[in-house]
Amino acid sequence: MNIGLFVFIIGLCAFLLDMMITRGLHKRTDYVQEVWNDVLDSTVTPDVIVLGNCVAAHDHNPRILDSVLGVNSYVFAMSNLTFPYHNYMWQMLKKYRSKYPSLIILSLDYSDLSYREAKSNMENEQFLSLMFDKDSRNFLYKYGGYSWMDVHVPCYRYFGHQKRIKYGLLNYIGLEKYAGSPEHYKGYIGLDVPYTPHREWFNGSFSQVIEPEIVEMLDAFLKDCKERNIEVLVALPPIAYELSDKVNNEDEIYAIYDSLAHRYGYDCVSYCAPHWMSMDTNHFESPNHLNKEMSNVYTLDLAKYIASRHILQTQGHKN
Repeated sequence: MNIGLFVFIIGLCAFLLDMMITRGLHKRTDYVQEVWNDVLDSTVTPDVIVLGNCVAAHDHNPRILDSVLGVNSYVFAMSNLTFPYHNYMWQMLKKYRSKYPSLIILSLDYSDLSYREAKSNMENEQFLSLMFDKDSRNFLYKYGGYSWMDVHVPCYRYFGHQKRIKYGLLNYIGLEKYAGSPEHYKGYIGLDVPYTPHREWFNGSFSQVIEPEIVEMLDAFLKDCKERNIEVLVALPPIAYELSDKVNNEDEIYAIYDSLAHRYGYDCVSYCAPHWMSMDTNHFESPNHLNKEMSNVYTLDLAKYIASRHILQTQGHKN
C-alpha cells in the first residue's frame, strides 16, 4: 500500500468518526451540550431569553419568569465566559430561530468586558460539536483559543474528551439513554448547596481589564436589538459583597453598562452591593452564584420590575 492511499484511508476514517460523534452529540446528552442543541434544532422560540454566563444559568428561574409575566422564557448561558460569547450566542440564535424574542435579559457582571478563551474554560466541551457551523468555526478560532487543527482536522478537537466521544457514539447508534442527562429546566439549574467562599480564586484586590473592542461589541449588540425593536434589560445579578470588595474598578464597569443601556433607551438594574441581596453570603452557593432559594427571590423581584416598568412586549418578531 502506498503512502498516499494509507493517508487517504486514515483521513476518511477520521472524517467518518468525527461525523458520527458530532451528529451524535446533536441528540440527547447532558447540560453542556443540551442548550446548544435547543439552539441548533430551532425548536425553542421563547418570548423572553436570558443571555449570560453561569450566573445567568443559576440565578434566573424560567418557571418564575413564565408565571409572573405570562411568557415562555429560556436561559441561553455559557459557563465562565464573557460578553463576546453572549454576543456569539445571540448571533447563533438569530441564525437558527424563526422569530426574535420580545425581551432579552442580558445578565452581566464585572468580568464581561474582558476576554476569556473558551478552550481553557472548564466547560469547553460545549463547543466541540459546533465546528460544523462556519460562523462558529470563525468565532472560536478568532476568540476562543481554538487552533487551526482544532477547527479543520477531523477528530483532533475531540482528543482528551472521552465523555464527548462516548456520548456522541452512543447517541449515533441509538443508545441515547446512556448518553447523559440534561439536568436543567429551560437552561436553568438551581444550586441547593451551602456557601463556599472560594477565596483561593482571588489574591487580594484587583482591577478587571476593560477591552475597548468589547465595549464596542456591547454597543453594537444593543444597537442591533434597538433596530429590530427588541426590548433589552441589562441586569446585574447579586454578587457576594466580599467578592465585589475585591474588584477595584467595579463601579467604572457598571457605569459603562448603565451608560450604554440608556444610550438606547434600555433599563440597567443592579442587584450588586450595597443591594441587600448581595450583603449576606447565606444567599449564595459561591461568591457569584445565588443558591436555589435566593435565585427564586431574585427572579421574582426581577420579573416584578419588568412588569412594573412595562418593559415586556408581548408579541415576538419574525426574523
